[in-house]
Amino acid sequence: MIASRRTILAASALSLPLSAPWVTSRAQSGGTLTVVLNQGLLARLWIDELHPVFERETGARINVQQSVTANMLAMLRTQRDNPPDLMQFSEAGVFAAAQAGLLRPHNPANIPNWASLRDAFKLADNYSAGVIDAVHTLYYNTRAQTTQPTAWAQLWDPSSRRRVAIPPITWNSGVRMVTTAAQIATGKPFAEAQRDLDAGIRHLARLKENGAIAYTGAPQAIQMLQSGQIPLVPFYGIFINPIIEQGAPIKPAVPLTEGIHGEIVGLNMPVNARNVELAERYVNMSLSREFQSKIDTVLHSRAANKDVNPSPRTLELLGPPDNILYADWRFLSEQRSRLTDAWNNVFG
Repeated sequence: MIASRRTILAASALSLPLSAPWVTSRAQSGGTLTVVLNQGLLARLWIDELHPVFERETGARINVQQSVTANMLAMLRTQRDNPPDLMQFSEAGVFAAAQAGLLRPHNPANIPNWASLRDAFKLADNYSAGVIDAVHTLYYNTRAQTTQPTAWAQLWDPSSRRRVAIPPITWNSGVRMVTTAAQIATGKPFAEAQRDLDAGIRHLARLKENGAIAYTGAPQAIQMLQSGQIPLVPFYGIFINPIIEQGAPIKPAVPLTEGIHGEIVGLNMPVNARNVELAERYVNMSLSREFQSKIDTVLHSRAANKDVNPSPRTLELLGPPDNILYADWRFLSEQRSRLTDAWNNVFG
C-alpha cells in the first residue's frame, strides 16, 4: 500500500555539489538516457541548465521528449516493455501509476542528494522524487482588476460575472478547483472538504451560472490574462511567474482564505527502465543544491532541496508557506473518472 504524506518546508544553510563524486561506470559511460519532461518553461530549465552538465559529466546523451501527465500515464501502459528511463509528472499520476505496477521505487542509497530532499517531496513511499512544487493559485490582470482578490469565493461574486476562466478537469488544477469549490460550499476544513466532491461539482455549476468558462490550454489562459480579456484566471506559478518578471500586468492573489494549491512534480522511473544507473545520476543532479537554486531564481517556485531557502521575491509571489495546501491525490486519483464525468455534465 502506498502511504499518504504531507509536511512542508524546513530549511538549512548547507550546500552539496552538483553531482556526487562517484566514478562513471561502464554502465553509465556513453549510451543514451531517454527522459520525458513536462512542458514549457519547466522543461526548458532542465534542458538549458542540467542537460549540458549531465552529458559532459557522464558521456551519455539525453533523448528528451515533452508531454503532460495524462499522456505520460498512457505511455507507461502502452510502452510497458520498452519505456523511457525517466518521466517528469506530478503526484496526481504517481499514486495511480505505482499502484498499477508501472513504476519502480527509487533507491535513496544510490541518490546521495536524496538526503537533502524535503520530506514532502518524497512521494508515495519513494516511488517519485519530487523536484519542484508547481504551486497553483488565482492570478489577476492589474489593469482590469484593480483590487486584489483575497478569497477563491470572490469568483462566485456577481462582480466577477463573465470575468473568470478556470482550468479543465483534465488538468490537476481543474480537480483542485473542485476541491476548493467544496471548501466554499461546505465550510469544512480542506482535509474534509476535498472528499466531498459532489458538493464541489454543484458549487462549480453556480460558478458557470456566473459566466465562468473553462480554458483549454496554457497559451489561451495566458493570453486572456495578459490582455485582461478575462482578468481572473487560476494558473500555475512556474509558467506565469517568469512572464510577470518580464513586466506583464499580472499578479498572484496570495494569500487566499481557502488556501492555494500545492502540486509536487517529480521524476519517476518506469518499472522496466533500462538505464537505471544513468537515471539515478540524473535524479541526483536534479536534486542538487546548485540546480535547485535555479527553481527559486528562475521559476520562483518551491524547491525540493531543503538547503534552498525561498528568496524574498519567491515568497512575495507564492505568499506564506502555510497557505499552500496539498491534496490527497491517492484518494483523488481513484475518483478521477467519476469526477470527470460529473464535471463534463456542467462544463462539457
